[in-house]
Amino acid sequence: MLPRERAEKILTLHTAGWPGQAIADHIGHSHQTVRDYINGRRTPGLRAPRPSLLTEPLASYCRQRLTEDPHLRTSVLFKEVADLGFQGSQRTFYRELIRRRRLLVLADCRETNLQEESPQIPSGTSRTLARRRERTPVLPQRVAPIAGETLSSYLARISQANHLTVSEVLAVLPTWFSTKTNNLDDRAQHHMLAPAATHALHELAHLTSTTPVGLAHALPAFGTGESPVRATTACHRCTASLGLREPIPVHLPIHHKVCTRHGIWLSDLGEPHLDLSICPEITTAQHGASRLLRRFTPQQLTLAHQTAVEAVPPWPASPAAVPNHWRYRLLALQAHNHQRGIPTDLDAYAHAAIYPDAIELAAAALAKHPHDPARSTGENSPHLRTAAPAVHGHFATQDSSSQVRATASGRTR
Repeated sequence: MLPRERAEKILTLHTAGWPGQAIADHIGHSHQTVRDYINGRRTPGLRAPRPSLLTEPLASYCRQRLTEDPHLRTSVLFKEVADLGFQGSQRTFYRELIRRRRLLVLADCRETNLQEESPQIPSGTSRTLARRRERTPVLPQRVAPIAGETLSSYLARISQANHLTVSEVLAVLPTWFSTKTNNLDDRAQHHMLAPAATHALHELAHLTSTTPVGLAHALPAFGTGESPVRATTACHRCTASLGLREPIPVHLPIHHKVCTRHGIWLSDLGEPHLDLSICPEITTAQHGASRLLRRFTPQQLTLAHQTAVEAVPPWPASPAAVPNHWRYRLLALQAHNHQRGIPTDLDAYAHAAIYPDAIELAAAALAKHPHDPARSTGENSPHLRTAAPAVHGHFATQDSSSQVRATASGRTR
């Protein structure tokens, strides 16, 4: 596959009147490749589909053999098709056979649904309520959802685990899923989609061999969307324990910023996670924030936290206060995570470093004025009107005190 820019350049030169051979000489690719793009056999940015080594005659032979002998071992079947001219390896044969089995199951189910006669709709009955319930197949590979996972991510993992494409999975699910995945925010509950959400939930549970309660609890797409959430990725250590290496996009409660199980700062979407093992007080602050939710709403806690961030002193009052200041914690996090290959100029460092101090101030503000935490924070802190603390950078290079710089550098080492 050619890069998109080069493929589009071929089409641009062809539109300008260049002959195919001249374009091939100018671009540096074969004449056949240029002709494929000009004639529309290949599309810029899309990889040409790889032809299946398991041809239709061989696939028909496999279906017949498995029908005649359902207990036929796959290794024996591979030897038979290899004698008939199959050129791929045993692993390739297994992959092609599994894929064709999935497609056969889905096609048979769709054909059965289409052959069923539509029932007569009584007069005065809604066509939506009278629509028959299509039978959804059951995928052999069960995939458990991640707490807060987006619907698009879960459908993609289902497809990959069962050697299917997302389009093939959506083809056997209600149209509710196609509409839902086309929206940027799958948590939005449109008034026309809400009545069909329960039916869609049960169909997905049947397809994946899971329970509707478990799916509704894990996937925000089936929730009410009332509680505020934040977009991030699931803890990479939690997902690694499940054999997942790719980041899993999730929507977590807005106060959930730390994986307390592994001590990981869950940065905003698109930023790497931070290891907090060198600063356990940040994990302790997350436990404190969770306890505050027993008495206050997430909105109250969020407002108090945001106000407290601005009220935290941006610099230590004296050299003796350096070890307990958030900028010293910032240096420790940067040095520790830099060893893991994470850049030191991320905003997440400052957010994590200031978190314990902000939660402490927020708790005091909520205890004094639960309905107006900003008022209490402003009364207790003279630093509210100071400039907001820098979101990244090294404390040692910003502070003008040589004694503070020496203390911070020595403790970091």
